[in-house]
Amino acid sequence: MNKNYKQAGVVNFGTADRLQIQSLSQPILERGQVFIRIISSSVNPIDVKTRAGLGYVAQLKQDGAFLPLGYDVLGIIEEVSEGVNDLKVGDTVLGMVGFPSSPGCYASHVIAESEELIVVDSKVSDELAGLSLAGLTALQSLDKLNANAGTLFINAPTGGVGHLALQLATLNGFNVVPVTTRKSLIESLNFDMAIMSYEEFFAEPQSGQLLDLVGGELACKMLSNMGAGTSFVTVPSITKDEVMKHGASFGAHGEGILVHVNPKHLNELYKAVATQQVKLVVSKKFKLDEIALAHKYVELGEHFGKVIIVA
Repeated sequence: MNKNYKQAGVVNFGTADRLQIQSLSQPILERGQVFIRIISSSVNPIDVKTRAGLGYVAQLKQDGAFLPLGYDVLGIIEEVSEGVNDLKVGDTVLGMVGFPSSPGCYASHVIAESEELIVVDSKVSDELAGLSLAGLTALQSLDKLNANAGTLFINAPTGGVGHLALQLATLNGFNVVPVTTRKSLIESLNFDMAIMSYEEFFAEPQSGQLLDLVGGELACKMLSNMGAGTSFVTVPSITKDEVMKHGASFGAHGEGILVHVNPKHLNELYKAVATQQVKLVVSKKFKLDEIALAHKYVELGEHFGKVIIVA
């Protein structure tokens, strides 16, 4: 076992070029923890925002301290501590690790709590790492909405959360309408659903529900076009209060979401992918040493689905 491992993060917030890699010695595990050799991780919007100095996790960082990044992990267990009964050395595991206050999956290895993980087939693709945070966010957001409460509009449907939410919503009986500037990408998945441009959405008042993955001004404008009685979930935490206040001002009812670890949900997502009921789209892969390039690529806003980091 390699007792030293690599971890990527930031000391000083800013652009992607601020990302750096440090070498660490493996610490002693506490009860209930496992040590994982990472196969792959993925980039999530929260990683990019934290690196730039935005949000809750960035505010917790002490000046001069190294803040590792990344929450998604697909890997192989190399060591288990006392109190771990359902995992063993050699298991291939998937999980959302350290969320929200202890990221660290942009790495060659990571320490995880056993309850953050599920066991998966050892032959799965390294792309599966992209399922955890995005999939849990999509699934838990949909749990707050009602399949029988009218059309569900989803903005930013080609992102990591969005493309999974489209499929999960359809599986769960929602009448889904993605609203996007990138119709051709949604059409390429051969989903049996109507697709709207933003121009079409705003051409006349709409009714139903909104899963908002953009936040801010666009979310407020879409809610205004849907009017009183609209139910919505807004995912971006930075603009959550603004969007909820705007909706409440004319009788729309919504809430934010903070994704949480849930092995049952993660197993549900894994089985949906394994049985090809849900397709996890991966736009591009980068090596851990290319993490700055991966962040720059995500910030271009041209990716479709997930961006994977291979350790």
